[in-house]
Amino acid sequence: MSAQLEAVLEISAYGTVILFAALAGLIGLMYMLTAQWPGQATQWLLEIAPGSASSPTKPATEALAEAERDRRRRAVAIAVAVACATTQRAPVVLSTGESSWRQMHHTRRLNQSTARTRTRS
Repeated sequence: MSAQLEAVLEISAYGTVILFAALAGLIGLMYMLTAQWPGQATQWLLEIAPGSASSPTKPATEALAEAERDRRRRAVAIAVAVACATTQRAPVVLSTGESSWRQMHHTRRLNQSTARTRTRS
């Protein structure tokens, strides 16, 4: 192998390794951002609640339940808003008559010789 070919192969190998490392890092970051972390909300509420202990106290549990209800209310409100927006959308305006350009091409297509279509099949 020539020295030039070896240099090209070495550069492409380094580039490939860097590319796949970057892709793996990106995928890892996406998983970390979208992962569900159990207990994260509970810990946050325990820090806010007075007299935080190792187990959730009654006020912390109530606050957690209230937060869950609030989250569900917001989800329902969003779902209703999306449903209303999709049903109230104005229909796309369609012209009733065909344009002369479309008529010309449609007529041209229908008037094609049948000998040409027979050779295709």
